[in-house]
Amino acid sequence: MVRIVKILYVSVDTLIPGSHGGSVHVQELCCALARRGHEVHVVAPATEVSAPGDVSLGLKLHRCHRPPRFLEWTAVRQVRRIAAVESPDVLVERFYTFGGAGIWAAHSLEIPAVLEVNSPARSIDYFWRDRLDRLTVVRPVDRWRRQILRWSDAVYTTSQNLVPPELQRAATVVGCGVDVARFKPGPSGGPTGPLRCVFVSSFRAWHGAEDLVSAVALCRKRGVELRVTCIGRGPRWEVARRAAKRAGLDEIIRFLGEIPFEDVPRHLADADVGLAPFSPASFRALEIGWFWSPLKIFEYLAAGLTVVTIDIAEMRALLPGTVGRFYTPGAVEELAVTLEQLALNKAVVSANRDTARALAESRYTWDRQAALVDTVLQKVVSK
Repeated sequence: MVRIVKILYVSVDTLIPGSHGGSVHVQELCCALARRGHEVHVVAPATEVSAPGDVSLGLKLHRCHRPPRFLEWTAVRQVRRIAAVESPDVLVERFYTFGGAGIWAAHSLEIPAVLEVNSPARSIDYFWRDRLDRLTVVRPVDRWRRQILRWSDAVYTTSQNLVPPELQRAATVVGCGVDVARFKPGPSGGPTGPLRCVFVSSFRAWHGAEDLVSAVALCRKRGVELRVTCIGRGPRWEVARRAAKRAGLDEIIRFLGEIPFEDVPRHLADADVGLAPFSPASFRALEIGWFWSPLKIFEYLAAGLTVVTIDIAEMRALLPGTVGRFYTPGAVEELAVTLEQLALNKAVVSANRDTARALAESRYTWDRQAALVDTVLQKVVSK
């Protein structure tokens, strides 16, 4: 029998509400835990935007002053005050290298603590902080990360690669999910007309936006009918947009930039194919192994889209059967051929709609992910 518990979820550097992937993750997971009957309190930075009903439903938001960047751990006094008043059964903190305020507060108050790890909680030479840390004798960054892990009664993570090797077997893997009530399939594009594609991205170097532009340019030369809608903005957005303009793709690729999160489902419902052209070679941190659980993959599935992405084991595991179309990372020609095949076989794309939707509903709902987290919490509070 599941014990109903009082949860204090701490994320002092994540805006709630918000449209960033981290914000969506916190909102959706906490709401799903509340739907399981738990009393969920969230500690998050103050924001000028009031929380919409679907965010605040079942949750109590505790606003904190956002600490300076790289000093997030200094929020420990704020978290300790909230925890002392609320007396939660368990505290959960979203990991950040310079965070730890929640786990520290829980340790000082003797409250059971669980660490949620979505980014590397181990030393990686790719990051400047770890390179600098290695130059010191006492290794303060690595020592603090390990202290946070020691104070945690349990860890769940999007990938075991994110935690030190000695802790990997004990960590529970919990991926991201999707709100299947919000993301739904729209009407089929039919057998004629251009293949409608959508690309949701924060336009980091490893998100493959420039590979996508190059592949679309190849398709255009071959007379393949495509339309691509790009949603989001980031460091490579302007570079990709200029590349598309130089290639004469203004009528084929639309760059919408950042849009309200509530508008994203509509654009996905208007598409046939979801694009995820990752470029792992552009992100050295992935040398430890693939550790993403991309929100857009699950949102694409819930919208009934065929997903075009890179051919790696982790993506094939997420996208079994026919809903995934895979190409070698960085192989622009293969990506172009994949898009061309889908454009010429739209009946296959249409047939995938129900399969993709069913996969999202059966495997990737936030309620399913919350159930996995709940298993971790129940073990901790029953000790």
